[in-house]
Order: sequence, then structure tokens, then C-alpha cells
Amino acid sequence: MVEAAGSIHADIMRRIHGGDIYAGFVPTFADDRQGWNSQHPVFEQIIRGLRPSVVIDVGTWKGASTIYLAGLLQRNGLAGAVIAVDTFLGSVEHWDRSSAFAGLIPHRFGMPLLYEQFLSNVVRCRAQGWIVPLAMTSTAAGVLLGRVGIRAGLIHIDASHEYEDVLRDARAYWEVLTPGGFMVGDDYDEHWPGVVKAANEFAAEKSVPLATSAPKWIMQKPL
Repeated sequence: MVEAAGSIHADIMRRIHGGDIYAGFVPTFADDRQGWNSQHPVFEQIIRGLRPSVVIDVGTWKGASTIYLAGLLQRNGLAGAVIAVDTFLGSVEHWDRSSAFAGLIPHRFGMPLLYEQFLSNVVRCRAQGWIVPLAMTSTAAGVLLGRVGIRAGLIHIDASHEYEDVLRDARAYWEVLTPGGFMVGDDYDEHWPGVVKAANEFAAEKSVPLATSAPKWIMQKPL
């Protein structure tokens, strides 16, 4: 991916971080873009049709979906930015040693090194001119983005599989979503009943149709 530090990306980087956080960073990990459902066709359909300048990826893991979304902006000639929101600490299933998802994050002295892996992946893909990381909880990041006046036309919700977390994130980021924009969530299937329940309840709460394209759930904010 060709580096392209456009004005939108630079403005968002300044509003959030006050400067370029990539300056002087040297990748410390080999490329590892492990992810799930990261290149779903609904992303390209929305970006081609809506042509958003700002995308928010809530729950980015190692950056596979974020890097893919940034590539879609570039390939569609959009000078914009993808904001990657994550604690970069992993979810419950990544810490539960009995889980099949345990052991996926490198640690140093008990601290996950997911942020370093993410930055390494972004820089190795030369996508740093398109991606702005935001290492906060999804709730806190939603408040901050609203406070600094950032809005997005596409928001991907994938920070948690817990019912309360998904519902809270949907509510928070609906306020950041531009009218006519799309909210897309991951893991709408029987293996994650909390996600299904939260998405269904939120759609009913907003009186907005809920579409699905397995395993994504999709809602468009009314104009």
C-alpha cells in the first residue's frame, strides 16, 4: 500500500494524538495479520456506495480488518482515515487459559504486546498514512471521538462478544455515526448469542431494520 498522509488523516491524528505517533517507530514483530471475517464483502459494498472519508474499526485485534478497510479507501480513491479503537489487551477469551483462543497474544512480564504487533503490521503494509490507532476502551474512545468532533460514515463493531458490551458499543457509536452511514457488527451467529441478542435489541430500540450477511449484522442510520 502506498503511503498517503492526506489532510483528513493528518487532522484526525492531530486531534487525537497531537502529532504523528508513527514518527520513529521501527517494526518489532514480523507481519502477523491473523483475524476473523476481516475482508467481508459488505465492507467494499458500503465503501463503494457511500464513499465515506472516515471509518472507525472498534476492536481491531492485530489490524487485519483495519488494514483491509484502509486499502478499500485507497482503491476507491478516497483520501480518508480509518480509526482503530482497541485496548490492545485482548478479550476475556484470550485470557481464559481453557479457551481455544488463549495463547494468541505475545506477552512481556504479563503485559500483552498486541499494540506493538498492530503497529508493526500497519507499518510493514505501509498503511500508516491511512490508519490512526486509538488505544482506549471502546466506551472511552466513543466519548473522546464525540468530544473532539469526529464522525464516521462506516463503523465496525467487534470489540467484544458479551451482550452488555456489544449493546453499549452500539449505543455509543450510533452517536458518532453520520446520518445515512452504516454500522456493521461481527459474529452474528449461534456461537455468540450475546452478540445476536444485543444487535436485535438495538435495532428494535432504534426502529431501524437489521440486515445480516453472515456473520455480519448491518444497520443504516436514517438521514
